[in-house]
Amino acid sequence: MPLPNPVRILMMDCDGVLTDGGMYFDANGQALKRFDVKDGLALAMLADMGFLTAIVSGDQSAITAARCDVLKICHVVLGRMDKEAAVRELLAETGIPAEAAVFIGDDITDLPALRMVGFGVAVADAVDAVRAEADWVTRRPGGHGAVREVCDAILAQLAERAEGDQTES
Repeated sequence: MPLPNPVRILMMDCDGVLTDGGMYFDANGQALKRFDVKDGLALAMLADMGFLTAIVSGDQSAITAARCDVLKICHVVLGRMDKEAAVRELLAETGIPAEAAVFIGDDITDLPALRMVGFGVAVADAVDAVRAEADWVTRRPGGHGAVREVCDAILAQLAERAEGDQTES
């Protein structure tokens, strides 16, 4: 997968990307979401390396906020339906050019953000419009390892860079 070089930030939606998009409700009406631990491990690995990650979601749930905290997500933007503006603000705040950013989405509300970054990714089960505009479509669906695929590509790029830095020394 031809990621921009270097990738400096990974941004993504939550529901349908980190989750399978389904909602579970307990007997008290409390919503529950399913997250894939493989996605979580890869995001935590990136965070431990100091790599910037961000969640940009229209949903504003305590579940999402708690999961982002556990995963050490650097930037968490919840309750924002205008994802293009949110991504623009994140890029300005971090000083990262759009060309060095990756965004993962699954639905039409993600399209503006997907279009403005250097590399747009759609999960395998994204709606047709998102898959059609993405630079890459994952093999796995949202909530089932799609984020891990992207993280693995970034981790490989970071390893290549580190190897190159050692060779130059």
